[in-house]
Amino acid sequence: MEKYKTDYPIRKTNHCYDLDRCLLEWESIQHRLGDKLWDSDKEMGSGIYAQNRQTSVQRSTQNASDARSNHNVVNPYTDGLGMTKDMKNMDWRVNDGNYEFYQKRFRKKQSDYKILNEIYEGTVFDDVIRDVDGIRSRILVKKPYTSYAVHKDNSPRYHLALITNPNAYFIFPTLNEIIHIPDDGFLYEVDTTILHSFVNCGPERTHLIIAKPNSS
Repeated sequence: MEKYKTDYPIRKTNHCYDLDRCLLEWESIQHRLGDKLWDSDKEMGSGIYAQNRQTSVQRSTQNASDARSNHNVVNPYTDGLGMTKDMKNMDWRVNDGNYEFYQKRFRKKQSDYKILNEIYEGTVFDDVIRDVDGIRSRILVKKPYTSYAVHKDNSPRYHLALITNPNAYFIFPTLNEIIHIPDDGFLYEVDTTILHSFVNCGPERTHLIIAKPNSS
């Protein structure tokens, strides 16, 4: 398997950014928002599959209930994170299998998440999203020594590595490929519509992740 291939299914774009500025602005945003930034609470645990921490850079155009709680309050920094299968099953049970309510809760499309959260305005993150007309942007921290189940997404993703390590890899089993995205300031397009996983065999990895538009 090839470890550092950077074309298909991962393509290095021509978009390059000042990584030092990215990290300074990201540190400032974390300091200003604190715990409000993250998808964490007592009921749901911390992060998708308890292996990540993530936060929304863009929120939905729909003023609906926060998709990650039963409270009619929108937290713009968790609005675009979706739900795990376990969380959906729990929501179904809590609401007595009310199909209409369930459908209403999960009716948002990926393309609905296109409003930039105000704290990111004027930052390099604003520039990156504008450059690719991105939607449903998030910053995701992958915990050490964790991995995803093999899966497919409904659209490709752009990745900008903010903090990484040499032992953080995408795995594409049907292509027999293992690929690392370096923290070189370049934006990479990843074809996540094919079967893939991700494994972090080192310290925390932090990426800006942007959904490619024209997909729901």
